[in-house]
Amino acid sequence: MSQNSIRDIDSAVYHNYEDLFTVIGASDENIEKLSSAPYSYWRETIKQLFKKPLAIACFVILLVLLFFTIFGPMMSYHEFFPTHIQKAEEFEPNLPWNSVNWFGTGGETMGIYKGKDLWTCVWIGTRRSLLLATVVALIDTVVGIIMGSLWGYFRKLDPIMIELRNFISNIPDLLLYFLLMQFLEPSFWVLVMLLCMFGWMGLAGFIRNQIIIIRNRDYNIASQTLGSSSSAMITHNLLPYLISVIVTVISTAIPAAISSEVGLAFFGLSFDPSKGEITLGQLLTSVTNGGEWFDHPNLLLVPLIVMIPLTVTFFYLGLVLADATDPKNHR
Repeated sequence: MSQNSIRDIDSAVYHNYEDLFTVIGASDENIEKLSSAPYSYWRETIKQLFKKPLAIACFVILLVLLFFTIFGPMMSYHEFFPTHIQKAEEFEPNLPWNSVNWFGTGGETMGIYKGKDLWTCVWIGTRRSLLLATVVALIDTVVGIIMGSLWGYFRKLDPIMIELRNFISNIPDLLLYFLLMQFLEPSFWVLVMLLCMFGWMGLAGFIRNQIIIIRNRDYNIASQTLGSSSSAMITHNLLPYLISVIVTVISTAIPAAISSEVGLAFFGLSFDPSKGEITLGQLLTSVTNGGEWFDHPNLLLVPLIVMIPLTVTFFYLGLVLADATDPKNHR
């Protein structure tokens, strides 16, 4: 092939290359820019959470209840806390809802609540019940996470913890509460101790089972091979996998603690209302002690108007949080 022919072929190839491609250059400013925002677990969790109308409704109901829990007693015409309930202004018993007593007044058979303004009693009781339940839920969650993580990761603890769980499950809680309250005077921290004594065991057992399931997965074995410490394995590899479960347990533990306090109040093991220590459990117990609520149903409806939405809201909020905190539901 002649030199001219080769030159003609090179010219044609170069000409076709110029027709097919256009060099637009490069900008140093855009080299490190990402096409989308970097992934953030908590930002995506919040985004998923507020996509659900049920979550928004739960937050609104919870904020309304918290507002009245804090400011409700201050809105009444005859505020009596933090003084003793005996010193509170007394009205005619069994008054229906009216412009002065917005929830009516206590009945004849309600003991210390007889003729007292139920609006003030309900919101003071809700405040104390919610505070107690929140403290109990947080303590149970922290202790349950720590004990469950150690129990699941270190197999040597299995015999001890299993025997402890069997021992606890074979003792009726109520019997133990009766025995302890013979020597202890009811107070906020005494009730916290009673409710937290074995309340963490259920969460600890669940976390232990989950850690046993995921402990020997490939990425955990690789991390151990590279020399990761036990604390790093638990906090970085195992617990983040269970975060959706932990958040759900916290939200459902609060209504569970409120229900437990109602049971204690029914057997007279709760706070002393004569000292101004009112709870929803005491109000419900005082109402059901007599049959007066059959003729005056507002006596029973008033504490339930607050307790039922509070319990249901936390329950559904736990379900929504379980979905929102699950990384599988993220983008």
